[in-house]
Amino acid sequence: MPVDILTHLLCHQPSPAVKVLLPSPMLERVVECYCWYTQQHSRKVWAALDGQPALVFLLNRGAVQFTGTNTMNFSNGFFCNGILENTYLEKITAGAQLLVVKFTADGWAWLRPLLPQTGAPLVPLPAAWLSLLENVRKVGSRRQQSRLLNEFLEQQVPGNIMGNYLLQAAAIMIRQCSGRTTVAEVCDALHVNYKWLERNFRISTGVTPKHYISNIRFLHAWTDVHKAKQPLTGIALDNGYYDQNHFIKAYKKYTGSVPSAVK
Repeated sequence: MPVDILTHLLCHQPSPAVKVLLPSPMLERVVECYCWYTQQHSRKVWAALDGQPALVFLLNRGAVQFTGTNTMNFSNGFFCNGILENTYLEKITAGAQLLVVKFTADGWAWLRPLLPQTGAPLVPLPAAWLSLLENVRKVGSRRQQSRLLNEFLEQQVPGNIMGNYLLQAAAIMIRQCSGRTTVAEVCDALHVNYKWLERNFRISTGVTPKHYISNIRFLHAWTDVHKAKQPLTGIALDNGYYDQNHFIKAYKKYTGSVPSAVK
């Protein structure tokens, strides 16, 4: 999804392109939030994921194209899960609108029959969601669209969802500290062992906790590069990298570029 959505939600970098509504109380263990994104220009944008699953609906009839490591086209929407590296969203015109259902760390487990069982980070919108998309496209306001999403999802999930509390607590802890932590520190804080945490992260998010931490940390560092006048060395150290070279290597891994192109 466009990186602006994640910097808005995770990095305290508000974007006029993003609007957010919370799900109904019944769904709070499954759905983190609903996000509406309006493309502000016709240039390509870096596509990133935060390691948690999401459904993305294309509210405008048309198509979007991903290029880079993951090259593919989608006409109605897509399901995304895991981590994206060196992937860009293109052929999305100014004014195009996306509606994102952001699941909690283990939220998609309650919707397995309606979601693809694949390890790929990007797959076409499953057929079970197409009729919902058509209904959402017909109503005019975000609150009406949110109501349709709530009604649909409430019919699909049990009424007494508890969820994997420890897994969600681990994801929240990692995000609250901006990824500046270690797997060992998370395990110690939650009193779980490494194997349990890694197994549950892989099952629910498709990535290891170490990869999840690395990705969240980089999203914060990327945001600092784009908003701050601080030297790269300071940004690198502030975000938990050993030195500037360590950060540049991570930058190239995730974006396919180098920070000097921005600075």
